[in-house]
Amino acid sequence: MSGNPDASHKASSTELYFVVEGRVGRLIIWSCTNPIPLDWRVAFGPGTHTQCEEYLEAHQHLAHH
Repeated sequence: MSGNPDASHKASSTELYFVVEGRVGRLIIWSCTNPIPLDWRVAFGPGTHTQCEEYLEAHQHLAHH
């Protein structure tokens, strides 16, 4: 996905992100500057990229229903 900010590992410490759950239940770090698709849900955030990574590490196994 081209809108996925996680593709670039140069995350600014001042930018905010969400962890969103997509259609297939996958958790993704998503920039607050990008619109979230209507059928996705926010699982965490907003927070820093590091906070979102920590959330992913702790919750990735719960995302697959």
